[in-house]
Amino acid sequence: MNTCIAVYSSPLQLKDSAAPIGRIGEAWRSGADGGPSYGRRLLAATIVYFVERSLPLQAIDLAAFLQHADYRFYLSMMLFAVFLMLQASIWVMIVNAAGARETGKGVEGGSRLRLLPGLRIFIDSQFAKYIPGGFWNYAGRIVLATRAGVSLAAQLASIVYENVLLVAAALAYALVLVVNLNVAPVPILLATLALAAFSYVYYGRVSSWVQRVFDGASRWKLMKGLLNRMAKSTDTAGSDRAAGASPLSRNQSFGYLVCFLGSHFVMGIAFWLLANSFDAGHISVFYAAGTFATSWLLGLLSPFPGGLGVREGFLVYFLSLKLGTDVALQLSIVARVWNVMAELTFWLLIQAASRLKRRVRSYES
Repeated sequence: MNTCIAVYSSPLQLKDSAAPIGRIGEAWRSGADGGPSYGRRLLAATIVYFVERSLPLQAIDLAAFLQHADYRFYLSMMLFAVFLMLQASIWVMIVNAAGARETGKGVEGGSRLRLLPGLRIFIDSQFAKYIPGGFWNYAGRIVLATRAGVSLAAQLASIVYENVLLVAAALAYALVLVVNLNVAPVPILLATLALAAFSYVYYGRVSSWVQRVFDGASRWKLMKGLLNRMAKSTDTAGSDRAAGASPLSRNQSFGYLVCFLGSHFVMGIAFWLLANSFDAGHISVFYAAGTFATSWLLGLLSPFPGGLGVREGFLVYFLSLKLGTDVALQLSIVARVWNVMAELTFWLLIQAASRLKRRVRSYES
């Protein structure tokens, strides 16, 4: 794929992503519930606009790359789509587990979310992450899941656990990267093991403290109004149910952490295939997984909106240590396109599966 690298030998110009957002919240609510067509169109147009603005390549450059890309690029893209499906599946499991614990404690836990509708909710709302603000994908997920009958408390608990466990999984792979770089691995390894042991032994106290903070925040006037509006509630019951979220058990939390670690390894294989498709050097699967996860984590912890430029910067830095600066820069640019294409693949597969299911039902009826 040396010809692919040559496509980007000229300087690249990033696009300006600044634009008015408008009535995105109203579009979420009307579009999610099959409301007025203008709401759905506004929502779709807004998402398409910001997705397009997030791509740093001109159309001619993108077409040239895709034309010369070999099977490893497309195989890695499909594998990354599988990774996204695994992430979505874990979220569905966490939602159902949180809802089951509510029901077990005498609280109305809402409907159990089936896998296919859950995957569709996840990917339909996932594209909203490209809208400035960094929370529209979660807002959309809450709206869509509420329409599916999932309780607000279970949804918010799942979002908290999902992000905490994602950060924990990313930290684990960041440790793998540190070991590969030989950057004081023994002290960092011991500190990480001590933190993991502390979290496991004192899980009950930590989860109770997090729940108290969460309950207090959910009762803030601004937060109550936001939660009730996203859930399209007519009173304050939505925020009250949110405050009643039950924490997952220790075994459940660490079990889902293992699931996230496994899905991140699939992501590492996908990124490893993408890097090797450039034929400009070699990195291991663990180095690829550690690089991608660490870059995501540092972008998440950065003070800039959405980790603006931070993820790409660290991705270039870590890759340049093995592949050189030029290849690392090109790979970081292509990775953004690769990410969007994998999400589109995920979305198309779910749409096809949903239509097939509807046709089967129509034949049976």
